[in-house]
Amino acid sequence: MLALFLISQTLSAQYLQLLDDTQNWILRTPDIDAQKLEFVNYEKTKVELNTMIWKFLPNGRLEYDYQSSSSIFACAGVNFLDMDLDECTWSYNPASLVLTLQIKGGYASIDDFVFKRDYKVSMLDEEDDYGYQLTLHREQYFNDLKK
Repeated sequence: MLALFLISQTLSAQYLQLLDDTQNWILRTPDIDAQKLEFVNYEKTKVELNTMIWKFLPNGRLEYDYQSSSSIFACAGVNFLDMDLDECTWSYNPASLVLTLQIKGGYASIDDFVFKRDYKVSMLDEEDDYGYQLTLHREQYFNDLKK
C-alpha cells in the first residue's frame, strides 16, 4: 500500500496540470510581484472585470489574454499587466516541484521590470476552485527597468 502511495505521489509530481497547453488558467493574483501567485481553472462564469487568462505552452513559452464579463461595458483607470512574450519563459522541475518564471513586463507598459523567480508549486485547497498556488522560493534576479 505504501509503495502504491509513493508511486502516485511521484506521478503527480511529474505531471503538473497547470502546464497542460490545452488548458487556460485565470491569474487570480492581480499583482505579479506578490510572494504568492494563484491560478484557478478557467470557467466563463469566473470571468470578471479584466480577468487575465494564462496558457503555459509546451516550449516553455507563455500566452495571455484579458477577458471581461459580458455584463461589463467599459472600464477606466485600470493598469493592465502587459508582458513581452518574446522574453517570458517557464521551466518546471518535477523532482523539486519548482516552477521557474522569467517575466518581462509592467503595468500598462512592457518596460517596467524583468525578473526570474523560482516558485514552489502546491494545490489550492478550496472547495469551489481547482488550481495551483505558486509560493516564491527564490528570486534569481529582479531588475527595475524604470530606473
